[in-house]
Amino acid sequence: MATEVILPRVDMDMTEGTITAWYVKDGDTIRQGEPIFDIETSKATMEVEAPASGTVRQITASVGDTVPVGTVIAWIYANGETVIEQDVGTTASGVAEPDAAAELPIHRRADVADAALPGDISDRRIRATPAARRAARESEIDLGSLQGSGPHGRIIENDVRAVAAGRGGSREVVAGASQQGALNRVWLQRGGPATLVFLHGFGAEANSWRPFFNALRDAGLAKNLDVLSIDLPGHGKSPADAAASLENIVDAIGATLAAEDVAHCHLVGHSFGGAIAIALSASRHVRVSSLTLASPAGLGTECNGAFLRGLTQAADRTSLMRWLRELVARPGVIDDAFIATAEQQLSSEAKRVTLASIADTFFPGGQQKIDLREVIASLTMPVRVVWGASDKIIPITHTNGLPGRIAQHRFADIGHLPHVEALADVVGIVGEQLSR
Repeated sequence: MATEVILPRVDMDMTEGTITAWYVKDGDTIRQGEPIFDIETSKATMEVEAPASGTVRQITASVGDTVPVGTVIAWIYANGETVIEQDVGTTASGVAEPDAAAELPIHRRADVADAALPGDISDRRIRATPAARRAARESEIDLGSLQGSGPHGRIIENDVRAVAAGRGGSREVVAGASQQGALNRVWLQRGGPATLVFLHGFGAEANSWRPFFNALRDAGLAKNLDVLSIDLPGHGKSPADAAASLENIVDAIGATLAAEDVAHCHLVGHSFGGAIAIALSASRHVRVSSLTLASPAGLGTECNGAFLRGLTQAADRTSLMRWLRELVARPGVIDDAFIATAEQQLSSEAKRVTLASIADTFFPGGQQKIDLREVIASLTMPVRVVWGASDKIIPITHTNGLPGRIAQHRFADIGHLPHVEALADVVGIVGEQLSR
């Protein structure tokens, strides 16, 4: 019996998705687990895997079509199986309730929420993100001539933009011994001449800034801007050997910026990354034009030690969800896509051990070891601090007593992720910093 290929549900709120790429055409053979098509929702772009091996027939949805969850969009026939006429556009197995669609294997890609229209259908078998296809169409670049730097060799938008700008080369640079202590980093955009650098918080990674960057770009605030996001030591793809002290981390970030010829930049840091951003701004590694801090560490002694322990010990989805919800004031913000990304980062026991060691170094016994109040008071560039009044990880009271020239933006009913929960407002704040 032929196997239905259906549009899957990836979170409880999802009702439809847009087909952004097919990796097969009618009559092609495919193996179970191989990518068959991409879908895009309002929150994520995902690669869907084939549910069976065989020959693909009767594809009913084209690139660019928006399809209800649970709709059958193709069939896979086993070798020797007779092709029969199938109902077009029905829900899985003819059942109106599409919950079964969630069982279709999906893979949430690193280029989350990088929304774009697909490229020409003729290049649909080339492994490229929707944003890369759009950029290639706009720049009249043949995707077949590019080598992808994304996961599994996928062409990402920055590969196309780099060629269009005449810069060439991979935009994601994995740390290695030849880079003299530099960390893994991802160019989210190449547009110059100014540069914006993102530093993420504890337990996150460089790509966690993509949704914020996308919102910044969509608001028209990222024009003529290079945007770089860096994996902190022991996070993402960066090695942990530089995580022994704040000075070592700052030096490693300095080496990373030097490797990318970044001599001055606007800087945005969240939580642990905020503390590092303060220290980096006071160093000689880079000239910081403006500094924006979201719920930064380093301005007081208290922190949620139970959260740090829980996050580094969570070995299953249920436990992880419990601790992730501590990050926000509104639990609905922590949706399935958010959890899937966190699971990917924290699924490795070795990674959790590394993060636990970093937590013990900088937050022993649930107390912050870093004191940067004098450092932040000495900074002369424009500094803005963004904080949620309902932060359960680091209390907003740490802003008390900061110099009056440091602008404070306090948000009621917002937790430790103001750049997520109050996205539009924080995008506007960063945009004002970029205009300086």
